[in-house]
Amino acid sequence: MKEHYYTIGEVAKLSNLSVQTLRYYDQIDLFKPAYTDTYTNYRYYKDNQIFYLDIIKSLKYIGISLEDIKKALKLTSEELLDFLAQQELRIDEKISRLNEVKNTLLKTKKQLQEQIDIPIFGEVYIQVEEAMPVLQVTTTELTPTSSTNTYYATLTKIIEKEGSVLNSRYGCIFPLAPYKDVNAIIYDAIFTPLLTERTFSKLSSNIQQTIIPAGTYVCIAFIYHPDTYFSFYEKLRNYVMAQSETFESQVYELYMPATLTLEHEKKFIVELKVRKKH
Repeated sequence: MKEHYYTIGEVAKLSNLSVQTLRYYDQIDLFKPAYTDTYTNYRYYKDNQIFYLDIIKSLKYIGISLEDIKKALKLTSEELLDFLAQQELRIDEKISRLNEVKNTLLKTKKQLQEQIDIPIFGEVYIQVEEAMPVLQVTTTELTPTSSTNTYYATLTKIIEKEGSVLNSRYGCIFPLAPYKDVNAIIYDAIFTPLLTERTFSKLSSNIQQTIIPAGTYVCIAFIYHPDTYFSFYEKLRNYVMAQSETFESQVYELYMPATLTLEHEKKFIVELKVRKKH
C-alpha cells in the first residue's frame, strides 16, 4: 500500500493548527515533518504523524509546556501514565488555588460592601455579622494613639510566608471599661481578618489563629482622629450600659481605609463593636 504524504497546509487543516505553529514545532524539534524537500524546502508529513499532533494538543490544553511535551513524547506507555498522574495532581493544586483566589475575591467584595453599607457615621447602629477568622498577636502596651505597624508587620510576614494574601484591614481588641481618656485604653491584641481558610502552623506563643464570633453587634463608625476617638468610644459604651440586654466584655476595633486612592494623608474608618450575649 502506497504511503500518503501531506503538505504542511493539509496538515494545518486536518489538525486545526496554523502553518506558522507547525513550522515552529519543527524549529524546536517537537513535531518534525517526515521529510523536507531540499530544493523547495516544502515540508511533508506521513499519515501516522497526525496522531502525535492530537497528543501534543491534548497535553498543551492541560497546561503542559512545549518543552515538557517534547519529553513526554519520548516516554513509554507506563512512563506516560505516571507523567499524566503527576499532571493531574498539578491541575488539582491549581484548581484549589483558583478556588482560594475566588473566595478571597468574594470576601474582599463583601468587606467593601459592608463598608459602603455603614448606615451612619458617629451614631450607634446594630449589625448582624458572620464569624470572622483572624490571625492575632497579643500586646500589652499599645493604645489607640500608638503605632501598630510593628505588630501588623509581624502578621503580614506570617501570612505572606504561607503564600496567602493580606487583608487591607486590621483591628484591635480591648476590654469594655470606664476609661478616663483614650490613652488609658490598652489593647490586648492586634489582628487582621483572614481571607483564606489556610491553617498556619508553627506559630509563636503570642500569635494565635482564631475566630471573632458571629452574632449581633452594637457598633459605631467614624473617621479616625486621636482627639475624637474617645468621645465615640464613650457614646458606644454609654449605649451598651443603658441596654437591658447583656453584652460581652470585649470591644472589637476594626480599621479600614476610607478610600483606596493615593492621597497625601490616608484616612481610616474605625468601627468599634460589642457583641450581645445569647
